[in-house]
Amino acid sequence: MQLPDETVIVGHVEGAPRPWFWGGPWLSALMSAFICVTVLGLWAARALMRPLSSFAEAAENFSLDGTAEPLPERGPEEIRSVARALNRMHERIARLMSDRTRMLAAISHDLRTPITRLRLRAEFIEDEANRRRILMDLDQMRAMLDSVLSLLRDDRKVEALTLVDIAGTLQLVADQFVDMGHVVHYVGPASATAVARPDDLHRGITNLVENAVRFGAEVTIRLDVSGNTLVIDVADDGPGISDARKQEMLEPFARGDDARTMDESTGFGLGLSIARAIAIAHGGELSLHDRKPHGLIVRMQLPVKQQTPKSAPMCDRPVPDRESLLF
Repeated sequence: MQLPDETVIVGHVEGAPRPWFWGGPWLSALMSAFICVTVLGLWAARALMRPLSSFAEAAENFSLDGTAEPLPERGPEEIRSVARALNRMHERIARLMSDRTRMLAAISHDLRTPITRLRLRAEFIEDEANRRRILMDLDQMRAMLDSVLSLLRDDRKVEALTLVDIAGTLQLVADQFVDMGHVVHYVGPASATAVARPDDLHRGITNLVENAVRFGAEVTIRLDVSGNTLVIDVADDGPGISDARKQEMLEPFARGDDARTMDESTGFGLGLSIARAIAIAHGGELSLHDRKPHGLIVRMQLPVKQQTPKSAPMCDRPVPDRESLLF
């Protein structure tokens, strides 16, 4: 250091002594071991979590249509045993559903024959009133068989997703009911497209409108597009449904009438449940709302862009003019 009078001072300052534990070879070994253990721990955790994530994905995409891949049986023995058990469970459930459907189809086939014979014999009844009532009961029995099989159908042959003009489908349904003498209006845009199953969507909307014209004199089908969601409202001016029964009415075989007997004005309680299954299969939902001053609004919400649709039972009645539903 040079002072103002050009005097130079030279000195040596020793640094502060380092701790005894710093800089030793064992510290480097300890740090290396810590890094290795951390890396191996992260790798092991990822290797264990990957099968668990695949289990969760398989449970989320569980279906009976044959498209789901079996779980890979890899990893530790415990993970492989769980994967094997889940694959066997999937096979047993699929076999059970297939056996159930075949049984119901056989029962339906066997019952159609005596129903047909009874219908032929009923034609020879001279009493017009009794003949008409018997024929109506036989028609209801046949319709009930078809409805139950539609609800419990094995969904191995799922309709392919395609781009559908939803507005055109709703207008088509409204026109079909107008041709049958009902007052049904469509309110909404002239065109609105989304990825959907056209026949299943047509069936679902048809079921909703059938319920609406059964209890109301005038029905309005409304379509609103809000962001990435399509909202389809089927509103009627009937008596509506109480809040206590709204959730119950979405279950199979739940009917709006309190009487246990059925006539030509009552259904089998499957229309809403089938429509709800169709909405869920498209990644949407179905809900019931009150209409002011009276009536019911059945709201079906569908996403415009589909991700991975869920599987759900659909009805399998043929629908005419499928080509007219495609955009």
